[in-house]
Amino acid sequence: MAAKVPNRSSDAFADPREIAKWAGRYAKNRTIPFLIQWICIVMLGVFIAAVVFLTLRAYRSENVLWILLCAAGIVGMIVAMAWFIVPKWGGDRIYRISQWIYGEEGYAAYLGGSGESIKASSWVYAAGIGLAAYHLLGVLLIAGRYLPFQYTQPFSALYMVPFFIAMTITQRLGFWAFIWPVLYGLHAVLILLGVPIRFTDVNLEILNMIVPVFGYGLVAILVGHLFSRYALHRLKALVRQGLVETAEAESEDQS
Repeated sequence: MAAKVPNRSSDAFADPREIAKWAGRYAKNRTIPFLIQWICIVMLGVFIAAVVFLTLRAYRSENVLWILLCAAGIVGMIVAMAWFIVPKWGGDRIYRISQWIYGEEGYAAYLGGSGESIKASSWVYAAGIGLAAYHLLGVLLIAGRYLPFQYTQPFSALYMVPFFIAMTITQRLGFWAFIWPVLYGLHAVLILLGVPIRFTDVNLEILNMIVPVFGYGLVAILVGHLFSRYALHRLKALVRQGLVETAEAESEDQS
């Protein structure tokens, strides 16, 4: 009896290109490592914001002791940012925690079809150091009253928005990673236009940096995580359908 080969040309589930497409989408949108980084950045950001806020208060009060303590805090801020930026320090620990959380899902990385791992170029490290230096400059400008405190977020956005867009493109992340710089840049524009989205209470001014930095970051990460769950669901469905079709074809061959 001649084997009867099923016609799969019209069945999208049998197309290996669909499997590759959804596997890539899943890999590009796994955001648990970024959620861990986000938690680290939150703690680092609160520390930075506190240093900026206290330095401003110390400078205005002309309290020498507090100024010296804030200077020590700035040094600590630079060390903390260096630990986070350098991969062999903070990056390795974040990777281990991420792999533990993903558990049975294992390792996944999007290589863009090149077959080669993506290596961070020297400009990435230089830009990361520049990020710390730029915000240190912001602290000094605020302390010297050259930069009004209400424009701290737009000042930050001038560097942060292009930096994160470049990092997103370089690391070939999913669409979710563009959400943060877009929202952060839009927030800065609204402030410059005078839209009342700032905390005006002097005791809450620190939130004018914390909320946009971490709020928009969390939104982007959660969007990416939800999309990765959907991509994984589609991927599993495609693989299961492929296995069923293979089993049916083998059964027909044996008959």
